[in-house]
Amino acid sequence: METIEMDASISGRLDQAAQWIAGQHSSAVDQLIGWCDTNSWSLDEVRLKAMADRLASDFKADGIPLDSLELPDVRLLGNAEQWVPQPTGPLLVWHHNADAPKRVLLMIHYDTVYPHGSQPSQCRQSGDRLIGPGTADAKGGISVIKLAAGAIIRFGLAQHCGVSVVLNPDEEIGTTGSGDAIEQMAAGFDRALVFEPTLPDGSMVANRKGSGNFALSVHGRSAHAGRNPEDGRNAIVHLSKMVGEVAGLHQPDAGLSVNVGHIEGGGPLNRVPDHASVQLNIRVVDDVAMDRAETSLKSIVDRYTVDGYHARMLGQFHSPPKLVDDAGRVMQKWVQRAGRYAGRDFKWLDTGGACDGSKLAAWGLPNVDTMGVSGGGLHSPDEFCEVTSLVPAAVTVAAAVAEFSSQASK
Repeated sequence: METIEMDASISGRLDQAAQWIAGQHSSAVDQLIGWCDTNSWSLDEVRLKAMADRLASDFKADGIPLDSLELPDVRLLGNAEQWVPQPTGPLLVWHHNADAPKRVLLMIHYDTVYPHGSQPSQCRQSGDRLIGPGTADAKGGISVIKLAAGAIIRFGLAQHCGVSVVLNPDEEIGTTGSGDAIEQMAAGFDRALVFEPTLPDGSMVANRKGSGNFALSVHGRSAHAGRNPEDGRNAIVHLSKMVGEVAGLHQPDAGLSVNVGHIEGGGPLNRVPDHASVQLNIRVVDDVAMDRAETSLKSIVDRYTVDGYHARMLGQFHSPPKLVDDAGRVMQKWVQRAGRYAGRDFKWLDTGGACDGSKLAAWGLPNVDTMGVSGGGLHSPDEFCEVTSLVPAAVTVAAAVAEFSSQASK
């Protein structure tokens, strides 16, 4: 069994850091509750900015002054056949030893999927579980970063490497506002740790499916429903036939799944509707399935542009498939060694969920992306995290960075 490797002097400081992290548990849980009770829905610019201010203040108190960088609008898939701009919150960034030849990035998002007023809006604790919006996805991950980064600085665990923290406001809606800035930064790092939650049983994620959102629309022709319906082109009926073919692409055994999630169109019931649209999400296991999905959608759109109908497609894969390669296996072994120091023994499982770790890998930055708390019920009123996982998760990060720094010094 591989064990963590580092100089004796760093090993001693790591032991002190682990003890310090354990002593922060109660205050970290209290702080996490405060963060989760503060709404930061992805589409609420005002609350995102308030959340960013709160995080900046709390991190600064631990000697981690986050810079706040303005971002361009995010792009949302609209029903009107065009991307819809949406203001977002700032990108929060902190660099330690930015000029070091070896650097590791700690990254997660601070937006959630819950609009202001959705219920529950406040956390409640039941035994070791903290139940509430964002407890696992991903404010629990922010708590892990803060604990780990605080210990790394306090006990000098990153003297020979660079460590940076990046918190973005738009992961839940595709990272279209912060993506360019993060991609530019990614080139300056050797490794990344992303703080999405583990699976509910504590397993880490290995392979991730790619995810894309698409809108298909049909323009037909309006006509009077009684006098001359034969002159019209019913966009709803035409789109319905298209949706049947799109749904037929759903082939989970062949690595491609389709979820038709939203459909709209029409107007007065005495008029032939001239417009209808559908939005869908597609998940793919690899690049071959991704190409097959895009080609199939384009073919459907082309075939349904006939006889006075005009079909159109808008959308893209916002997260590519993430498959564990040689660099990924090195990352897994590194994290596994650090986890053993923290008393953890990981299992690695695949998932259909996408995250920013997929984008980092596609940009050439190897990463492990479930470094946050253990939790489940994501994107539901039952979302929870196991508060007992906070300390082991943070100690794992501290141990990983300490070993990385030790190896960088040789």
